[in-house]
Amino acid sequence: MNPDPIIGLLERDFDTTTALLASVQADGWAKASPCAGWTVRQVGNHLVGGLALVARIASGGSATPEEADPQRMADTDHLGAEPAKAFAAVAERCLAAFAAPGALERAFPFPADPVPGAVLANVCLLESLVHGWDIAYGTGTSFKPEDAVLDAVAAFSYQTISAERRTNGQFGPALPTGPADPPLTALLAHLGRRA
Repeated sequence: MNPDPIIGLLERDFDTTTALLASVQADGWAKASPCAGWTVRQVGNHLVGGLALVARIASGGSATPEEADPQRMADTDHLGAEPAKAFAAVAERCLAAFAAPGALERAFPFPADPVPGAVLANVCLLESLVHGWDIAYGTGTSFKPEDAVLDAVAAFSYQTISAERRTNGQFGPALPTGPADPPLTALLAHLGRRA
C-alpha cells in the first residue's frame, strides 16, 4: 500500500467517478455539459483521454502537444460502448503509474515542461472531480465528492491556477463567490464554472 495521501484520494475519487459514469443513462451522453460546446460524452472522452495521456507519461512514455489538445481528446472516442469500464481501466493505469517507487518525486515531460509526478497526480484528481461534476450537472445527477478530495483539489487549484492558464483558455475567469457559498461552489467558481 502506498503511504502517500494522494494515492488514497485518487483511488476513492476514481471509484466515485466510475460509479457516476455507470449511472449515466444512454440518452444522457448526448446532453449538453457545462463545458461550452461539449456534450456529456465529449467531457467523458476528454476525461478518459487526458488520464490515459497522463498515465502514459507517468509510466515513462511521452506525448506531443497535439495529443494533449483538449478538443482533440473530446472528439476522440475514448469511452467506447462501456464508459464506466473505460474510465476504470485508465484509472487503474494512473494509480499503478503513481504508486511506482519514486514516481511522485520524479519529473516527467508534460508535454512542454517537466513536472513532478505529484503534480500530475493532483492534475488527475482535479480532472476526475471537476469533470465528474460536469457530467453530473449535464445529466442532472446528484454529485457529492468526498470532503478530503474536495479539500485537496481546492488547495491545488488555488495554488496553481494562474492568470496565464486562464488567458490560454485552460480555465475561464474566476467568478465571484460569497462567504456562505459551499466549498464545491467556491472551487467551481475559481475554475470559471457556475454551480
